[in-house]
Amino acid sequence: MAGATLANRHPHPRPTSLQYLDRNMYRKQTDVLAHYGQGQHRGGKMQMMAIGERRFLFQQGDVIEVTNPLKPVLLGRNAFLGGQIQLGYNNKLGKWILMTGRGSRATFSTPKWPHGKYDNPLLIDGNIKEEGLRGVRFYDASNPEKLVLLSQWSCDQGDPARKVQEGAGVHRSYYDGGRYAYLDAGPDNTFINMESPVRYYTNCLQVIDVADPSQPKFVCNWWMPGQRKGEEAEYKKWVEYGDRESFTSKHGPMYVPVKVEDGGKLGYSSWGSFGMIIHDLTDIQNPRVVSRWLPPGQKPGAIHFHTIDIARLNRGFVIANPEVLNPDCNERYQPIWVIDVRDPRNPKPISQLPVPLPPSEAPYRDYCDRRGRFGPHNPPHMKAPGKPHPNFTAYSFFNAGLQLFDIADPANPKNSGYFVPPQAGHLDQYDSYPRDTDNVFVEWDRKLMWVGTGTGIYLITSPLLGTPTLKPMKVAEWVLPGLNAGHT
Repeated sequence: MAGATLANRHPHPRPTSLQYLDRNMYRKQTDVLAHYGQGQHRGGKMQMMAIGERRFLFQQGDVIEVTNPLKPVLLGRNAFLGGQIQLGYNNKLGKWILMTGRGSRATFSTPKWPHGKYDNPLLIDGNIKEEGLRGVRFYDASNPEKLVLLSQWSCDQGDPARKVQEGAGVHRSYYDGGRYAYLDAGPDNTFINMESPVRYYTNCLQVIDVADPSQPKFVCNWWMPGQRKGEEAEYKKWVEYGDRESFTSKHGPMYVPVKVEDGGKLGYSSWGSFGMIIHDLTDIQNPRVVSRWLPPGQKPGAIHFHTIDIARLNRGFVIANPEVLNPDCNERYQPIWVIDVRDPRNPKPISQLPVPLPPSEAPYRDYCDRRGRFGPHNPPHMKAPGKPHPNFTAYSFFNAGLQLFDIADPANPKNSGYFVPPQAGHLDQYDSYPRDTDNVFVEWDRKLMWVGTGTGIYLITSPLLGTPTLKPMKVAEWVLPGLNAGHT
């Protein structure tokens, strides 16, 4: 689990908190059609590739064929190393390329050390001395039954075979099969001005050239002035300086809607408490800030900007979600923002997605009382078959399951449905249950939702998304223009 933001590892129950884990399932405007990996924690990120009518989900080291969505089949167990997976078709090579990542461990907050690294410096020492790759691996995935390792890349630009490397490695990155990969990286041991107690290193944007995935090449690093040791003058100018709480780090992919080599210029990134940043990538070696957006009156707590959903740029807006870190709502709720980016130089807030409420039949009136973390985590991924529904989206919401939203009117979004699975684990073993629903992958063309949870992967459909296709189907197009072109 190295590199995963599992966040704080101790509960903060309230007087109204449940004294047990809720094993019930709740549904509104959703149906469950299949369940893969029953009883397994399957919350990890998911990616998809296609060969003709065959479709394959990649998740947690496994390759799962979902050509017949009602009968998922394990094609390869432990087929690849690393999480944070990114999968894309390289048209010039005629190959599907998988990129996986590995980062350093977090400096968790626990009952013994409630302020993480600030209470226990040995957690920092463990980060510095941790062994193994701190970077990414590239695989040829063209034959999903037998992946071939092509290369490894260490974010400190040293030999990736070294036992001890520098920096944080990577957390959440982006690769679309094109020339460049955009890494959420801590490049070396100078990137340490991170206020949050759950991390030692702070991450920045690292761009690498993977025209030849067997030989990645460094392009550039871009960071906020003050992130590095030796930049104390800039560091002390931060609003967050010294608060020991704010997530002063890049956290999430830079999504590039049109490949730079195809004439694309803009990249959209989430930077924790630093906000949403839009970069101009015209000069790929020197990314330039077009704009930076922060909500008014932002207060410390959580990861304010976790992911920027760019799927509806054709409607003129993006959706920016946070990630909650503390269980039992022991921090202020951070909203999901709908942001007008028609003028990338001047983003403007439009609205917030509504806060989900529990079903009337649930034994609590607030998800803060359903044990674990409550808040959004992941939207559907940018690389998926079909075109995103213009008026519908979904978010994994940890203990609130999968939440569905009507965004027909971006100024007045509505919470329109949900799927809340049974909670896994044991109440006296906190690590066993806090990431109940972690991830969702949507096949927009077949109108299917794959939901990664603590009790397996569920195949979910909804009339809000449309009538599902439950048979093999070739992919005619993908979410982003030019994505996976020629894969058939």
